[in-house]
Amino acid sequence: MPPSDVPAGGLAVIVLAAGASSRMGGVDKIWADLGGRPLIAHSIETLGAIEGVQTLVVAGPVERYAEFTTYASDAARRGVHVMCVPGGRRRQDSVAAAIAAAPDAAWYLVHDGARPFVTADLARRVLEGAHRHGAAIPGIAVTDTVKHIDGSGRILATVERSSLRAVQTPQGFAGPLLRRAHAEVTGDVTDDAAMVEWLGTSVFVVPGDPANMKVTTPTDLTVARALLAAGVHREV
Repeated sequence: MPPSDVPAGGLAVIVLAAGASSRMGGVDKIWADLGGRPLIAHSIETLGAIEGVQTLVVAGPVERYAEFTTYASDAARRGVHVMCVPGGRRRQDSVAAAIAAAPDAAWYLVHDGARPFVTADLARRVLEGAHRHGAAIPGIAVTDTVKHIDGSGRILATVERSSLRAVQTPQGFAGPLLRRAHAEVTGDVTDDAAMVEWLGTSVFVVPGDPANMKVTTPTDLTVARALLAAGVHREV
């Protein structure tokens, strides 16, 4: 549980590890083997090592707390405050619990633990964007043709894709802004950027990383293992 001496200010990294893995055919993707380590270990270790991080909060199942702290042990040795909080029913509930554990952070970086290939370089880009604008998220250009359909599957329109982006995590926010979003937005959302947008505050997109894939299905896990084995992913 959170210690009583959480430092005020600075950067708090939140790693979400409480997903239901409903599309994994009974496999908990967070704990699936990826290169000899659980998938979640990769993002915890990478983000715990980025420059300026003061607090690392993992939101996940209570019974796995000891394992979470093991993967963050290098960060703890460097003086990072490592905490674990129970994950909530919804993604935003997990984020809110993590914010409550680090309530005075000047900046937050929120990451889905199901994206094991996050790099320090990507985290830096997001933080730089957040420092400039207050809120920034990574996104990559949409290369597939996108169709707008109705409930029966009939195509209504072909969407112009030049201005579309597929967004990723980590997402970066000024502390007061993210805390306000979680205090005021109660409806279901898919990410923290949507909550900030609901406030009427602009969120800016910085270049994402095509290798920063999210493991959602068994096929995704197979692809992630192949990429890691081939050395496609490397820390930058």
